[in-house]
Amino acid sequence: MELKQVLARLAGGARQILQADAAVVRLLDEGGARLTMAAVSGPPAVFQQREPIAVENSLLDAEALSGWPVIIADAHTDPRTADVPEDYRSALCVPLIHEGNLVGTLHVYDTAPQRFGEEGVTLLMPLADLGAAAVAATRALVALEAIEASKAHFIHVATHELRSPVVVSQSLVRGVLKGYAGEMSDKQSEIFGRISRRLDFLESLVNDLLDLAAGKAPELAEEETEVVLNPSVGRAVLLLQPRAEEKGVALAHRVCCEELVVWGTEEGLDRIFVNLVGNAVKYTPSGGSVTVSLHRVGEDVQVEVTDTGIGIPEEAFSHLFEEFYRAPNAKALDEVGTGLGLAIVKDLVDRYGGRIEVESTVGQGSTFTIAFPLCPLK
Repeated sequence: MELKQVLARLAGGARQILQADAAVVRLLDEGGARLTMAAVSGPPAVFQQREPIAVENSLLDAEALSGWPVIIADAHTDPRTADVPEDYRSALCVPLIHEGNLVGTLHVYDTAPQRFGEEGVTLLMPLADLGAAAVAATRALVALEAIEASKAHFIHVATHELRSPVVVSQSLVRGVLKGYAGEMSDKQSEIFGRISRRLDFLESLVNDLLDLAAGKAPELAEEETEVVLNPSVGRAVLLLQPRAEEKGVALAHRVCCEELVVWGTEEGLDRIFVNLVGNAVKYTPSGGSVTVSLHRVGEDVQVEVTDTGIGIPEEAFSHLFEEFYRAPNAKALDEVGTGLGLAIVKDLVDRYGGRIEVESTVGQGSTFTIAFPLCPLK
């Protein structure tokens, strides 16, 4: 929930609990010297003062911010209420405090004099405490999201700069391995082969980091729309077919004739299925098989990627979609892997409103099932 909604509910709740005519939330700035009117419940036209005010210029707020509730029996005769609208006669102001830190103030007003007393304070203080905690939590979440977005943007820029030199280096090394620079000894071929494998890993890592950054920074993500899912699954199978043949893995694709439309982006859906099918091929030994099926189930479209590979240990299931995590039996193989592929898959599936399930037996294989809600026909 956004901070604006939290504050609106706090003001509305205060007004309702005390059956008052109006309620206002004011928030302190970072320096604690100025207050801003952040939410109003009641006739908004009455509260014309929307600009920040200095705490010292509001005797009512200044007294409440000392940590105590303030009861105003008659605003027309009380000198502390110079900034209370003329329409109101009585007021109650309580501090918003969270873990010893002042957040702001909560005011309730009524047109009748002597409207609030100790009973009102007893009712309002618990709400003020909850409201202060909610404001603090919402602000912390916003700050955390901003940090995550900045981090993702940095990763995107840094990895994008790394991509070109990695690709160029890999191209040169492959040229040397093919003999374009002359014949090499067995030892030289072995060394350059190792370099090529490490560059494969770096290229995979760069691509995965770019995908991950795009998922965490909204400004880097493509605009989502309605997309026909069938081609994305087909492209993933076509892309991984040479790798499967090279390993001696049978890669089958069971297609659905009906066009199935889901919410997302073509690029994002491609990433999902390239990662899933790529993993299945990678961790299935020679002689095994990978089957990709696409079909409609009620109001969902379902994609299953089933392999006869190494399987996933039970203890790895709770970590499967964590960034940089690789199951112990996967790390034991001589296969390039960053531990980011499934994290990217989970992030994209969640973003597109889908769900993902995994079934696996060590030594027998795994099945990843992804379901997306079908977009309604127009």
